[in-house]
Amino acid sequence: MPDPAVFAVLLVSAFVHGAFGFGFPMVATPLLALMMDMRAAILLTLLPTICINLASILGERHRAEALRQFWPIPAFTIVGSLTGTQVLLSVDPEPFRLLLALVLVAYLLAERLHGVDRERSVPRWGLALLGLCLGLLAGVVNIFAPVIIVFALYTRMRPELMVAAFNLSFITSKSGQLIGFALNGALDPDVLIQALWALPPVLLTLWVGILLRRRIHPEHYRTLLRLGLWVMAGALLWDTIG
Repeated sequence: MPDPAVFAVLLVSAFVHGAFGFGFPMVATPLLALMMDMRAAILLTLLPTICINLASILGERHRAEALRQFWPIPAFTIVGSLTGTQVLLSVDPEPFRLLLALVLVAYLLAERLHGVDRERSVPRWGLALLGLCLGLLAGVVNIFAPVIIVFALYTRMRPELMVAAFNLSFITSKSGQLIGFALNGALDPDVLIQALWALPPVLLTLWVGILLRRRIHPEHYRTLLRLGLWVMAGALLWDTIG
């Protein structure tokens, strides 16, 4: 059975993901990083994140169109995440707490940006480069939402395509991380067992969040999420500098 505090973090993160359509690793990783090292925090979220995003993508009607238009992003995300995981497992992971805090701050600031008035196209090589950057960020700090927000605002992606394309990228990035941990013999059985024990209630909580998202205006949740992320970023900065 997972530690009660860890279990609570996973459930809260699953609920947020269900309520907003994204956010499981973004919420879980910084909170878990306050209780354990970054490697264990990332490993603990891998299986739940893959399952959550598989459930999300299966519910997207535009997944085939998204894959046809944006396939270089998930294709190169797995390469980047595999490389980023190698970096994470080769050096002291503690400094990545600061990087994680900066990623959270970047996400919060990116929310304030405004898009353009027309849709912009990006060449295939640009999509591949984006996928590689997303994967590297995912491998090192387990979060790449800030880059997604900036890209989506810049290109004015249709929301349904954006959700489908990036859920595919979440799946490939986590797959690359899982392969990276396996190749380096870093799949801690105790951590994986905790993740497996937590998986059924995590998926149930995800479903509850989805139901609430359909019934309640999400702006209240967004306000609380932004506040919570500022608190988490501040806690990580304090923990790193202090």
